[in-house]
Amino acid sequence: MLSPGPSVPVSGCPAQRGNFTLRWRAAGAVEGGAMGLLAMVPVAGIPAAMTADILVIQVMSTSIAARIAYSYGYDAKDPEEQEFIQRLVQRSFMAQAAKAKPLRDAARAADAVKGRIRWSEKLRNDHRLLTALEKLMKQLGPAGSRVPVQNVAKVVPFVGVLIGAGMNSAVLGRVAADARRYCQTRFLCDKYGLPLPAALATDRDDDLQADAT
Repeated sequence: MLSPGPSVPVSGCPAQRGNFTLRWRAAGAVEGGAMGLLAMVPVAGIPAAMTADILVIQVMSTSIAARIAYSYGYDAKDPEEQEFIQRLVQRSFMAQAAKAKPLRDAARAADAVKGRIRWSEKLRNDHRLLTALEKLMKQLGPAGSRVPVQNVAKVVPFVGVLIGAGMNSAVLGRVAADARRYCQTRFLCDKYGLPLPAALATDRDDDLQADAT
């Protein structure tokens, strides 16, 4: 680990600026939207999208944590820093798992409604997403209007895009915020000879388990 030099002002670190987090949130939204759209492809869409999504987000999470560590004068290749980075990567993986079910539900709804001409009670009962979209579109349209099933079918893929974009943006935003807070606290503790707060010095496995609950 490299000791942070006095010439590195905390407020001036590139990773401290708001646009750094916003930039990664935007990147996560774009990537997540693309994967959400891919998930709408019948049969192979969900496995392909989730596999690619997990890999891309883990790479992005590693890059975020490494850049922030370097900006505070810490060597991201140091074993101690690698432990911290892997902690954030595992946390992002756990957060990604939460979107598997809503994406799967959206994909199944898109497949079920494909080519349909009329509504049926079974279709509404089996796919709550379609029912929710139908009600929403009725509320947005003229009073008493009927929403054709074809119109709802056109909207379903955008739901997958929104799910992927929103969750990935939140995941990367949290990774950037957590890495920044951690490195900033360490920087100040090292600079002024203070002990690292107990919340940051706890066992990594215990912390990950606490995040999962």
